[in-house]
Amino acid sequence: MSAADRVCEAFPRLAAHAFLRAGFSPPTADDVAVLVFDTAAWLDQVVAAEHLLDSGECQRAARFRFAHDRVAYVLAHAMWRSVLGWCLGCEAAAVRITSTSTGQPQLPGTPWATSLSHSGSWVAVAVGCTAVVGVDIERSPPLRALNDLVSTVCTPREAIDMRALPAAAREHAMLRLWTRKEALLKAFGTGLSGPPPATFEALPGACVAPPPELACPPCSVHELPLPTAVVGALAVPVGSGKRYLHILDRPMAGDGSAGE
Repeated sequence: MSAADRVCEAFPRLAAHAFLRAGFSPPTADDVAVLVFDTAAWLDQVVAAEHLLDSGECQRAARFRFAHDRVAYVLAHAMWRSVLGWCLGCEAAAVRITSTSTGQPQLPGTPWATSLSHSGSWVAVAVGCTAVVGVDIERSPPLRALNDLVSTVCTPREAIDMRALPAAAREHAMLRLWTRKEALLKAFGTGLSGPPPATFEALPGACVAPPPELACPPCSVHELPLPTAVVGALAVPVGSGKRYLHILDRPMAGDGSAGE
């Protein structure tokens, strides 16, 4: 095996050990798994991670203005590829990820759906044998005040409920609501180009219909029990199977890091 091949395999090998420690295995039909990790714990693996990205990802990484944003992007996409390679039974670098015109990721030729989200140093990857899936995480507290966005994010009924809350509680409730709506828009495949968030409700567990012009099943959205630094939500087709959440830890000595 060449030195380049060893470097290319180093990150997926570390990721696989982290998957096993977190109890992750590829979800079966109709189930969905979410893996969440803090890129700050993986900073010494950036060089190995870069070898997994395709040319398009490398070009996008190079356009980041700040180094910490570029590093988070590289680690997020390397972990995403490692998760997908684990599920698809292929090398992480060989995973083919395409996207629709609205940015929804696709895994052509497979029955799998996937979604990626990152905020600050935190990353969430969702994968499942389902028609669609959408995941969103946001750092907590958010960098942008959300109290001023009630009329933009909330339906009239949601706005009444939000304005009845104390300011501090309203900020957190708004962040949770935003992640639920963003996860649904990702599952529908529209992203922020879809229906305005204030036009549909996103109650946890409730059935939400997609825009009528989309060939997408109705979805339900579920909040994720995450570390206090982040808030997150997962949207899946109504009637899908079990949902699994795995929090990955940092790579451990003896896992076979790129520096060994």
